[in-house]
Formats: sequence, C-alpha cells, structure tokens
Amino acid sequence: MKSVERERGGAGDVSPDRECYRCDRDVAPPRLFRVDVDPPEIFSADYAHSVRYCCPDCIAAMGMLEFTERWKKEAGLLEE
Repeated sequence: MKSVERERGGAGDVSPDRECYRCDRDVAPPRLFRVDVDPPEIFSADYAHSVRYCCPDCIAAMGMLEFTERWKKEAGLLEE
C-alpha cells in the first residue's frame, strides 16, 4: 500500500481533494492511501479486482497499523 503521492513518484497531485471511501471525508491526495485488492485466482469468479482510496484514520481503523513500522523505515523516519 502506498500513498497516492508516493504512487506517482512523490511529485504530488494537483487534483482536488478526494473522498475516503469509508468515511466520505474529503482528503488531500498526498494523504490518501491507495488500497489495491486483487483476489487470488480461486476467488476471481466471485470477487473482482478493486482499488479504493482511504484516509489515514480509516487505514488505522482497518487494522493496517502493522504496516506502520515498515512505512516509517521506508520513509526514512526511523533510526536504525
């Protein structure tokens, strides 16, 4: 999972705010996370590939905090 800004090479995004698909709050594009779910082949008849955009608060609420340490390390925010 990457923020929209990182997905675009860190160049930023000049498009208007976009809504979080979970809470419907307007969020600036650099703060959105792109949640890209591609089901395994065995489930492909029942579930489609899906891409949604989500705010940091909803990412935390979905239990995706396990990605926090890796994200901080990749962003250079953690001391090694």
